[in-house]
Amino acid sequence: MEGHPIIWTLLLALCCCGSQLEVGASRLLSRMMPRVPEGWSCQNENIGGFSINLTELSGYWFEVARVPNVDVLACLNVSVPAEIENNTLSLGLNYISTVNNEWQFANESVTFPWTNDTQHGRFNLDYGIATVTYKMVYVNYSSVALLCGFSSISPIPLFKLFSRVPEISQRARDVIQYVANTYNVSDQIAWEEQSPDGCNGSAGQAPLAVLVGLMAALWCLSFRKRSLS
Repeated sequence: MEGHPIIWTLLLALCCCGSQLEVGASRLLSRMMPRVPEGWSCQNENIGGFSINLTELSGYWFEVARVPNVDVLACLNVSVPAEIENNTLSLGLNYISTVNNEWQFANESVTFPWTNDTQHGRFNLDYGIATVTYKMVYVNYSSVALLCGFSSISPIPLFKLFSRVPEISQRARDVIQYVANTYNVSDQIAWEEQSPDGCNGSAGQAPLAVLVGLMAALWCLSFRKRSLS
């Protein structure tokens, strides 16, 4: 599966958020559609790498969309502190595990050493069974942030779209779907559940490391199916 069409799908929506663009104006969309660079890969060193402003980044961020379309969690929101403590960045995670169609609320913290990588939006996670790296490739501190990622055990590229509000506008969502349909990748986008009624959660916890293991298995199965089709 090629990753670059998806990131440009999301980037286009980021550009269109807050504009007067109507999805039905196909000619305007065609003119605005970015050119897909050859050989795009999140693992390239020139992807991301800009210095982040922690003060402006601080606060709550809600995951509104992700790739691949793997249904193991919902209602993910991340709280970012305005300052580091003991040379460590600590992110608060709240989400609901949806494994086996059961909704279980989880609350945990993920820490990163305040290294040059972290200061430039590169987040390295080690879950034992796999390592996952996310890179911040775009951020508007007041509205949206886009991260790409890659795993040590799966060739499938990862993307996460975060917003300052739980749900993005229908217009932006329609634009994403429009361009995703153009690239034939609409089935790869998972829209995150963030409604207040749906995110109340229930008792119980499913650690993030367990979810990553399940996601990794599903990523591999998905990739094999696409390779055989």
